[in-house]
Amino acid sequence: MIVKPYTQTLYMEALISLNKRLHKNHPKYISLREELHRNIAGNIGEEAVMNFIQKVNLPYKFYAFHNISLYGESLIQMDILIISQYYAVILEVKNIQGEIEFKSHPFQLSRTLATGERQSFDSPEIQLQEYIYQLNGIFKEAGFSIPIYGAVVFPFTSSYIKTPPSKTTMLFRNEIRFYLRNLETQNPPLSIEALNNLKNFILNKTIIYKPFPLTQRYSINTDDIITGVECTSCNFVGMKKVTRHWICTRCKNISNNAHHQTIKEYFLVYKNSISNKECRHFLKLNNIHEATRMLKSPNLIKTGKYKDAIYKMHFTH
Repeated sequence: MIVKPYTQTLYMEALISLNKRLHKNHPKYISLREELHRNIAGNIGEEAVMNFIQKVNLPYKFYAFHNISLYGESLIQMDILIISQYYAVILEVKNIQGEIEFKSHPFQLSRTLATGERQSFDSPEIQLQEYIYQLNGIFKEAGFSIPIYGAVVFPFTSSYIKTPPSKTTMLFRNEIRFYLRNLETQNPPLSIEALNNLKNFILNKTIIYKPFPLTQRYSINTDDIITGVECTSCNFVGMKKVTRHWICTRCKNISNNAHHQTIKEYFLVYKNSISNKECRHFLKLNNIHEATRMLKSPNLIKTGKYKDAIYKMHFTH
């Protein structure tokens, strides 16, 4: 049973916004574009695996979660977590095309593209073993004792595994069902009640990864960010405010609430607080009262009064 389905992360949404609003001649534009493409590939892979898990039938109850972040000795961010009365399984999804080699001493993953280009990545083996170690400690501290396993999953067969990992289970997506069915299921360490308690514990303790605003994370000057309201139709950044609505100067689309997404992008990319003056600057408004109306939102937390009022955004997912 899927209890936390696949959803695009806030970090992905922020990366998309940053790539859209960063000037293309910025020295970090190319590296951030590559980071975005890596995350898009990762999300496609995770969605494919979650869709497969949704179709898996096992002779016992199990729960599956997408994108779980928990604090142990440090923050661990698991792509997919599965729990049952008998075990927990962490699935680390790698949507990497090309010829794949797992190396040790030191641990590393490398891939060779059809062009002959070689690239190296951090080892998912080390990451997975660290997650298993920390999750074991998190569960035990909360009173849950259960075997924890892990596997590196390649969602598509466009990945050719030349050298598989030596100590870590590696699967293609269509092998997940067979892998789960062959795990030990004798003498369950958790009762059904304890399993449900563990499910609720995970849902209550998972943390939203919020490295915002991204200008701070990537040391980018806010002057390098393109300001303005994005068109809800053609995505052009530069809508103009007229009486009661926004109009796109490119496609002539009209919107009453185009500023909602732009204000959210302000917090994801630009700064972690906004004043009336900053709102007018980012949305390119001339009227202080219009900015005040647009900052009246249930998602914004206000402190201070009048011209000293500051707003912050509360992210819930």
